[in-house]
Amino acid sequence: MRGALAGVLVSSLSLAAPLAHADQGIDAQTYKPSLEIYNTIDADVITFESASSGGIDLEAIGKSITGKKIAVGVIDHHTLQVESPDEVAAQIRAALKYIPPERLVISSDCGMGREGMSRRHAFYKMVSLVLGTNMVRKELGYPEAQCLAADERHSLVVPAK
Repeated sequence: MRGALAGVLVSSLSLAAPLAHADQGIDAQTYKPSLEIYNTIDADVITFESASSGGIDLEAIGKSITGKKIAVGVIDHHTLQVESPDEVAAQIRAALKYIPPERLVISSDCGMGREGMSRRHAFYKMVSLVLGTNMVRKELGYPEAQCLAADERHSLVVPAK
């Protein structure tokens, strides 16, 4: 991949590893057969759809993918239901059992536009991603990311007292 990008300034190269779904005529939902191949790809980050698969293969992913960062999806792009920050944090904690924090990248499963999701739904899902990640960052003693979208000072709705 980097050869194809010769002459282009690339600070980080990521590969998304989509999970085959039953609606694509593929019955087995597992990353295991592909992990050795993914580990040889010249990329800095390998991204796995973990939210929609229920965190499938996290242990195998953590053991097999070495020397690269691993991005795990904690937001399901197949549903309009907005994940709560607690749900996001639980998925991150599950990933941390097998992937060290310095190699873990938090992401959504794939993109949300191709599933016909409105920008508003996507926005709230990303706010939950940041808030849930901040919960775990706080537990680990890492600084939290600013999330202006969740700051009451910027809300158009006055909270009831």
